[in-house]
Amino acid sequence: MFYIYTKEKKSRLAFTVNLTADEVMQFMEGNLFLDYPELTPSEHIVIERTEPFKYPTYDESTNTIREMTRDELIEEEIEVQLAPGEYIEDKKLKSIPQPSSYHTWNTSTHTWDIDMEDVKRTFRHKFREILLDKMFGSYEHNGKVFQMQEYDEVNFMRVKMALDMAGEIEDYEVIKEALDTLGIPIDAELEEKIKMAMKAGKLKPLLKSLPTQWRLKDNSIASISLGELNLIYFSWILRVIAAQNKYTAITKKIREVSTVEELEAIKWD
Repeated sequence: MFYIYTKEKKSRLAFTVNLTADEVMQFMEGNLFLDYPELTPSEHIVIERTEPFKYPTYDESTNTIREMTRDELIEEEIEVQLAPGEYIEDKKLKSIPQPSSYHTWNTSTHTWDIDMEDVKRTFRHKFREILLDKMFGSYEHNGKVFQMQEYDEVNFMRVKMALDMAGEIEDYEVIKEALDTLGIPIDAELEEKIKMAMKAGKLKPLLKSLPTQWRLKDNSIASISLGELNLIYFSWILRVIAAQNKYTAITKKIREVSTVEELEAIKWD
C-alpha cells in the first residue's frame, strides 16, 4: 500500500493508494498522482508500507517521512506520556531527578513530595518482618536446626509444664501417661527409677534426662532429652526478648528522625 505525505514538519497524509507496485504500473501507468492532478508530486513523499505513521514529519536531511521524536511532539503540542519527574514548560521537556525511592511525583506542582509518616510506616514494617523472623524463624542449637513457629512453641511449653509440675505429682500413673504422650516408652527398669525418684523427691532431674523423639526443621527426627528441650526453649525465649527490645529501640529511633537519609542509616545489627 502507498501513503502519500506532504513535505511539512507536521506532515499530512494527502491520499493513499491500495495497490501493489505492479498494480500501480498496470492500472495507473506508474503514476500514483493520476487521480490527483491538482497535487504537485515534488511537494509530496511517497511511502510504501503496511500502515500509516501515527505522527508523521518530513525529514529534509533524508528526504523522507518518519515518526516525530518525543521532543518534536512536545514542540507541536501533541500530548505525550510523561514519566514521573517530567513536565513540559515553554514547549520543552523538563526533568527533575527523584530524590529517593520514597518520593512521589506531584503532577500539579511539578515537585517530588514525600510523606515522612508513610515512609516511617514502611520502615517499621520492614523491621517488624525482621523481628518476626528472629522470633519464629529457624533456631540453631548444638548443630540442630529447630523450627519455632507458634505450634512448635506449644510443644516446647508442654515439655516445660510437664517438668515444672513433676515435683508436685505423687501419682505414678499420671507420670506414666504423660511420658506415653511424649513418646517415651517405660520398661520395668525405668518404672523402678521413676518410683524411687518420686519417693526421694528427685523426679524432676530424672525426667530431664529422659530422651524423646523431636522433629527438626528439615523433618528429620532427633533424640533429645527433656532437659535439653527445656534449655532450648529458655534460650529461644531470651532471643525473642532480645529481638523485641531491639525492635523497640529501632521504632524509637524511627520516631525521632526527620529525613530519609537518617531512616536508611538505621540498621538491625
